[in-house]
Amino acid sequence: MKRKTSLRLQLIAILLAFVVLLMGTVYFVQTTFLDDFYKIHKISSIENVGKQIAGLIGDDDFDDIVEEAGMTNEVCIRVVSNHPEYAYTGACTLRSLDNNMINMMAQETMNEETGEKLFDDFRYQRRPEEAPEKVFVFSKIISYNNEPVMVLVSTGITPLSATISTLKSQYYIISIAVIIMTLILALIISRIILRPVKQISEESRNLSKGQYDGNKVRTDSREMSELNDTLIQANEDIQKADKAKKELLGNVSHDLRTPLTMIVGYGEMIRDLPEENTEENLNVIIEEAKRLSTLVDDLIDISKADTVPLELKKEDIRLNLLLEDVFHQYQKYCESQGIDFILKKVDEDPVISIDIKRIKQVLYNFINNSLNYNSKDQQQIILGAEKNGDVYRVYVYDNGEGIDEKDLHNIWDRYYKVDKEHRRHHIGSGIGLSLSKELLIAHGLNYGVESEPKQYSKFYFDLPEKR
Repeated sequence: MKRKTSLRLQLIAILLAFVVLLMGTVYFVQTTFLDDFYKIHKISSIENVGKQIAGLIGDDDFDDIVEEAGMTNEVCIRVVSNHPEYAYTGACTLRSLDNNMINMMAQETMNEETGEKLFDDFRYQRRPEEAPEKVFVFSKIISYNNEPVMVLVSTGITPLSATISTLKSQYYIISIAVIIMTLILALIISRIILRPVKQISEESRNLSKGQYDGNKVRTDSREMSELNDTLIQANEDIQKADKAKKELLGNVSHDLRTPLTMIVGYGEMIRDLPEENTEENLNVIIEEAKRLSTLVDDLIDISKADTVPLELKKEDIRLNLLLEDVFHQYQKYCESQGIDFILKKVDEDPVISIDIKRIKQVLYNFINNSLNYNSKDQQQIILGAEKNGDVYRVYVYDNGEGIDEKDLHNIWDRYYKVDKEHRRHHIGSGIGLSLSKELLIAHGLNYGVESEPKQYSKFYFDLPEKR
């Protein structure tokens, strides 16, 4: 297994590698190309001065200009002309040039199309006993008063071996100092960045338990603060999910217990008392078994919605026929419970294209919700439809307890319950509204709820007429 290193060590290693690479690059460039850079600079200097002087010939302050240019740029300047007033020679290497040498240089310069030439291997000997010194000479010929004037500018080349040796020594010292400062900087950066990371890492170990304490993390970094806020939100979501899981187990257990108790009780009664083997008692067992089947189907459907899209098998049906089928399913039950159950059909009776089983399941869940949360003595439930613009709004209305405004957006969430207690015995799974939302979304239908606390609730969805 590959051994992992800490983030601090990785940061220090990266910074050190960067410094070493940077210093090595600077060292290589300075020691290898310093001589070339030096020569390029010298050549550029005498070319610029030569062109400047050539452009100022005839100026009243020409002598002063030449002297100042020579001193400022540390170059030797000589102007050669047939007129003495323009024949200036500085006290430098070019002064000792004889006429033959000047004529030769003038001839070579005139052969150039630009009238300029660089002599980069010119040898100058100060004294016979001394070795010749290599200098660069820039020559430029111009026409002034219809006569040629040649401007010569030279500069010496100083050997750089001693300079390079000095630079090497300096770089050793500078490199050591930079590495030390880099280590200090790395430690400071790691403390600023890694301290909150370490705190977040330690606290996040409890995230799976929903016990992440983001208040312990101290950071001035925006990114670390955003990460901490994200983990705080994740911690809250985990707590909600854990709470919802427990509520789901309680809700499903409650919904399972009642039909199972009924089935076992009536089954034992029929077994022990043969005279109780009546069609009515058998129907009770059958209906309770259907309730169990409905619960299991709901759980399976809502589980599938998390992984794969719900498959719809659309069929054509008259809207009124759909409402009648659902109404008859609950009519007898509501009568036995003293509930005023009303059906309101539409006059147009349009044809709609839906997954009939799924939409009925939505309406069943709406009605179950009305049955479950209504404790009024004169309970009323209306199953109906009405024209609403270009669509038909199918709704389930009840005069029950209603829903607070703060809960309206949450009732469609999975496992959310406004009230933890069931109001009456009914057919339902406890997760009906969440499943209804998934089914309506799969159909692409608009849905919602209107409610007034202690007054009414109206769950609805809109169905377009088939064209």
